[in-house]
Amino acid sequence: MRIACLLPFLFIVNLLTAGPAMTQSGGQFKLTGVTVVGSARYKESEIVRASGLKLGELVTVDTLKEAATRLGSAGVFADVNYRYHTRGEALTVEFTVQDAGHFLPCTFENFVWMSRDELLAGLRSRVPLFDDQVPASGAQLERVSSALEEMLRDRGVQAKVAFSPTGAAGGPVEAIQYRVTGLPIPVLRIDFTGVHKVDPALLQAVARPLIGKEYDASYIAAFSNAGIGLVYRQRGYLQARFGRPVPQLLKEDGSPNSVAITIPVSEGELFTLKEITWSGQSAIPYEELARKIRQRPGTPVDALQLEQDVLALPMLFHANGYLDADARMKPALDDSTHTVAYQIQINQGDLYRLGKLEIAGLDDGHMRSVEKMCRLDHGDPYEPGYWNSLIQQALPSLPRNASGWKASAKPTVHKDTRTVDVLLTFAPRASR
Repeated sequence: MRIACLLPFLFIVNLLTAGPAMTQSGGQFKLTGVTVVGSARYKESEIVRASGLKLGELVTVDTLKEAATRLGSAGVFADVNYRYHTRGEALTVEFTVQDAGHFLPCTFENFVWMSRDELLAGLRSRVPLFDDQVPASGAQLERVSSALEEMLRDRGVQAKVAFSPTGAAGGPVEAIQYRVTGLPIPVLRIDFTGVHKVDPALLQAVARPLIGKEYDASYIAAFSNAGIGLVYRQRGYLQARFGRPVPQLLKEDGSPNSVAITIPVSEGELFTLKEITWSGQSAIPYEELARKIRQRPGTPVDALQLEQDVLALPMLFHANGYLDADARMKPALDDSTHTVAYQIQINQGDLYRLGKLEIAGLDDGHMRSVEKMCRLDHGDPYEPGYWNSLIQQALPSLPRNASGWKASAKPTVHKDTRTVDVLLTFAPRASR
């Protein structure tokens, strides 16, 4: 007799109607064969082992349902079906599975008691169908947490393990992060390996804020690239890279879980500036812009200074009414000569002009006096920095009062008309 059961991923199990053979031996059969088809990710033997079925054991239809549910609940399969066949008191079953479409790598943020290789080996032996990645949902996520907690207990560490999806802000989920919770793991020392071209004391000084903080591999890696990396980028080592921190238990300072961390450094070669070229529409001559760049060809690249100089360029355009101006630089590294050429792209945007000028808080006579002082007329290119100068010019001409005057300028930008309205507000200061 051959009977099939479809087990969708949502685990809605269809009841099977037992035929005459199902009444033999009280509905129990000896399992004589298990086959699996449909998976490109897992071996048949791995899936059979994960089902919990064993050849030679007595099974019922409920046993097969439980095995199929066990496979489906892990989340590693999008669909699980099974079909069984009986002959006398013997039963064979065939599972048809469809691999889940999305798996994610695991990261282990603060497991300082084991190496990553030890963690993965332990999980493979404890979690069925674990192959260093996990599905985005399903019971396997919890099974990995439980296995990690068990591995910690084996080392005398009583702690809980939590997991969460991680990825760049606004981007897709890139990994599942596992983290030990509720257990202090302070960083007491930081060492570097591979450092030959800069003073190690500079790296220690920049890394000092990490001392005393909780160990977090991802945070330390990001800190290394963004913070410690500046030491190298300021000195022309544009390809310096930092490996993932390696923790070592110290059991010092009264904490059994304090650590020293070693950060591997690949320094790379020293790069000098070859040239800077310009592109894009610019109301300001390139020669004038170039004078704002302090980096000179033939010298080691100070990437931080160069970035700061480029970031300041749009302010020159803003002062002349190009409020949307932007400047970006693109490096081109030549590994054969250890030189770098930068192209600075200017996008000046549209010119904004002065719209309405309103003056509040003054009588008509003083309001007209301030209007006459204003050197900008309606339709002139808008100058953001001008209004404080106008206020300082106007204040001495205002009526005297015991506390003096205060004033402010409020611009309102109209993107559709490329105009800026300005409201100047004058008011007597409050008496002290």
